[in-house]
Amino acid sequence: MATVLLHPDVEKKLQRLPNDIETRIRSKLEDAGENPERHLKPLKGRDEYSLRIGKRRAIIDWVKSQNELRVLEIDTRDTVYE
Repeated sequence: MATVLLHPDVEKKLQRLPNDIETRIRSKLEDAGENPERHLKPLKGRDEYSLRIGKRRAIIDWVKSQNELRVLEIDTRDTVYE
């Protein structure tokens, strides 16, 4: 099980979302922490991973040596990869 760490900007963004969406995102991040190999998809040409949460994507830096998932960004699919 990996520790899920949120960047401060991600935390602020989550708090601005409607409660039901915030709860779903936090639940999905917790699931990813329990089994990263199953939930995370490596991004081509980058060292980060992607986690699909409905219409949104989380960009995650998986530090395997420290067993941490560092959530760098959460946004809709059309803007998160820019």
